[in-house]
Amino acid sequence: MPGLGPSGAGGDTVVLDEEFRREGGTLLAASLGIMSSCTVLANASLGVFVIPLTIEFGWSRQQVLTASSFVIGGALFITFIVGWLTDRVDLGKLIIGSQLGLGLTFCALALMGNSLWTFYAIYVLMAVLAGGTLPVTFTKIVAVRFVRHRGLATGVTLSGTGLASLVVPPYAGYFVNGYGWRTGFLAVAALPICLAMPAAYAFLRRPLPTPRIRGSDGTTIYGMTLAAALRSWRFWVIIVAFLLASGAAAGMALNLVPLLIERGFAPSRAANMAAVYGLTVIGGRVLVGSLADRFWVPPLAFAFLTPAAIATYFIAAGSFNIWGILLLIGIIGLGSGAEGDLLSYLVPRYFGLRAYGAIFAAIFASYIAGVAIAAPLFGYAYDTSKTYLGAMTMAAIGWQISAFLLLGLGRYPKWSELSG
Repeated sequence: MPGLGPSGAGGDTVVLDEEFRREGGTLLAASLGIMSSCTVLANASLGVFVIPLTIEFGWSRQQVLTASSFVIGGALFITFIVGWLTDRVDLGKLIIGSQLGLGLTFCALALMGNSLWTFYAIYVLMAVLAGGTLPVTFTKIVAVRFVRHRGLATGVTLSGTGLASLVVPPYAGYFVNGYGWRTGFLAVAALPICLAMPAAYAFLRRPLPTPRIRGSDGTTIYGMTLAAALRSWRFWVIIVAFLLASGAAAGMALNLVPLLIERGFAPSRAANMAAVYGLTVIGGRVLVGSLADRFWVPPLAFAFLTPAAIATYFIAAGSFNIWGILLLIGIIGLGSGAEGDLLSYLVPRYFGLRAYGAIFAAIFASYIAGVAIAAPLFGYAYDTSKTYLGAMTMAAIGWQISAFLLLGLGRYPKWSELSG
């Protein structure tokens, strides 16, 4: 694939087998950036603070957990602005400034009083000030700097979400249990400021080349504009597919521990079993990313999402021993990891890199919307039936429809088709 590498204009020679050696620092900084991004860090840490805040201020658990909806809502709004900026500004500066803003908002949480609306406002502010930590910025850098191994590099980068689910709760819990919730928020603030920011400063400040190809009319930018993408049927298919897939994944993640407890497992054991989900999400991201570099992606998506749909239904409808349940959880985790990875790979394949930020942001907005819709919808399904079968059936149907939609995307467009 000449001309799409980090060397810049078409015709330059790049030793693609050296991508990981040359760009290992980029991959480290991007992975840490995703792990400590605004929505990931907010949701991974929030559960640790539920009980301390209910004790301190008398808020209900539902009131505390509603903060997640505010940060997601803020991200849904800001992602369009960030997507526009991603194609126009220095991404290194945008990321570093956003990581500082994220750390400062967690410091603000450590200093807050007993106003619930102040608590919510800080979470909205978190998304606004830290919008540059959303996946669009990191995946844009990875997509431009990696060519031959773009899928694997993207998978490793996005595995930061699974890493956050494994690392952040015990890390924050240590400080909350030992030193109080205010110190806990300060400890979480240290992750973007003391961990992600130095890595970004070291490895993400190099200017990105403009991906180009050589055409009969000279050298032109590779890819569609946002306007051209909006006229493409593939854009809208991907929008619907990821709205359904993200809703299914979020609904499964939110309800897994309660479902296991309802099956008779102790809360601590249910939490330990759910850790398998986080581990297989990481595995799914890396595995699918590696395979995406070698195989056509739509059937690959079908191969991972269809088993996830079947496993999601049977984990609620069937009767299995602990090993059977762990197997089903693992299959679902692989599917969840796959769908997040595929989004970042499909955008450059079907729309190019010319307006990657704007196009990714528009599709990512549907991804966030799926997460936001899933929580109340799955809660309503359980409240009306007192069983998780209905909610898990909805998730299974969402997975399967998404799999069929992505399978219908067809071949990758040629470069000459990515214009306008």
